[in-house]
Amino acid sequence: MYRTKFYLILLNSGQFYLMNYEHTPVLLNEILAFLDARPGQNIVDATLGGGGYTSEILNKVGSGGKILAIDLDQDAVENYKLQITNYKFKDQIIVAQGNFAQIDKIISHHKFPAPDGIVADLGLSSYELEHRGISFKTDQPLDMRFDLSQPETAKFILNNYDEQRLRKVFEDYGEEKFSRQIARRVVGLRAKGEVIKHTADLYQLIVEALPKPVKHKADDSARRIFQALRIEVNHELENLKDFLPKAFDLLAPGGRLAVVSFHSLEDRIVKQYFVGLTKGCVCPPEFPQCLCGKNPKAKILTKKPITASAEELKKNSRAQPAKLRAIVKF
Repeated sequence: MYRTKFYLILLNSGQFYLMNYEHTPVLLNEILAFLDARPGQNIVDATLGGGGYTSEILNKVGSGGKILAIDLDQDAVENYKLQITNYKFKDQIIVAQGNFAQIDKIISHHKFPAPDGIVADLGLSSYELEHRGISFKTDQPLDMRFDLSQPETAKFILNNYDEQRLRKVFEDYGEEKFSRQIARRVVGLRAKGEVIKHTADLYQLIVEALPKPVKHKADDSARRIFQALRIEVNHELENLKDFLPKAFDLLAPGGRLAVVSFHSLEDRIVKQYFVGLTKGCVCPPEFPQCLCGKNPKAKILTKKPITASAEELKKNSRAQPAKLRAIVKF
């Protein structure tokens, strides 16, 4: 299995640091099959991450093709630029820092041709999981930002949102049953003058907020609360809703769009958008002829979402929740 491992040089207060950047791309073989990239084609990797998809797609399009690789995380961008220094076809790659929700502006800025394929992996790189306070498995500052230039962090949300707003975030983005109790606990600690700064603080808060009979399931609640905060910090669902129609409209005729999601909220958005593209006439059955003029715009390539094989899961357990959906544009 393809695995990126690189030492990323970061500039911090005038000093250089080395950081181990690792990521194993999920459903790589399936992505390559559904994207069907060929020599000379133009492909966009809308979520570069560790560069696993981009590097393999590059081998498919060869010297006659082009790839535009986008990531909101500047660390991912800088890592990949260093990684491709000695690539045979490095001149065929454009690496851009930006939000995939603005894919239309990024493509226009770089004068990139109409893509024959666009892929987006909505998951997190191993690097992000281990360095941004996204996981409760390690004690880190509550950051969770993909774009470190944006001001709002998870710490800000926890220490500034009122109880009702926190509860809504936990319910809408985490689907957490005990959102009310957890939000109340957050506000209660703040009233005592406490500041919630680290992942360990938040995890302990969640444990304390849960009813006694379910405290042994604290990890499940923590996973949902951490997911909810990350989505809120990065506006993930709004960005996805903006990205999908822009990406589809940009595709060349016959172009393919493939998206890998990692939780039900994302997958539902992708599924509903894809289904909408395949619908034809929406006139009432009693109309003698079609008046809406609506025709299908695409064909779904994945009747059901594609998930990781048992073989892949043995090598990369983080692929467990991944779901791939793909369409081809008429």
